[in-house]
Amino acid sequence: MPPIDFDRRTALYRLFDAEGRLLYVGVAFNPEVRWKDHAKDKPWWGDVERKTVAWCETRTDALLDEAEAIRTERPLYNVKDSNVPRSTGPRPHAAVRVAPTGWPNRVVRVSDDDWSAYQSACDDKGISRSDDLRMYIKKEVAAWQRRQQRDPAAAHNRLPANPSRDTDS
Repeated sequence: MPPIDFDRRTALYRLFDAEGRLLYVGVAFNPEVRWKDHAKDKPWWGDVERKTVAWCETRTDALLDEAEAIRTERPLYNVKDSNVPRSTGPRPHAAVRVAPTGWPNRVVRVSDDDWSAYQSACDDKGISRSDDLRMYIKKEVAAWQRRQQRDPAAAHNRLPANPSRDTDS
């Protein structure tokens, strides 16, 4: 499977039943194809009466919007690996996307207090820390690449590799 292009225009879609209840929120490069997949394996698919699509400039933007929509709009069937409607109680973190196997692990040193607070912040957003960090990094890299394309000379105006160790004395 080729790597996902996080800079590609991506649809954020919502699926509703006849009473207007939000059943599911998802993202896809091609929603029509994704909906055919849902029709094959989701028992709730027969309840879908209305679909809406909003296009986002990048997949990263769509994933962030999806996580926010799941957290705030609470669709009935956005529970990973479950076809049972979730309760109205607190939602465990929503795994927006699972990293493909073969991705290297990275170590980031963060204090226990900050890591715990970050978990709470991610829980509030309805996303795992790993997914949040991956989306943040992708968004920052994409913004940096856009700046480089607009001003190639800026590539030479980078910060030193380790600014805290560079001194002018």
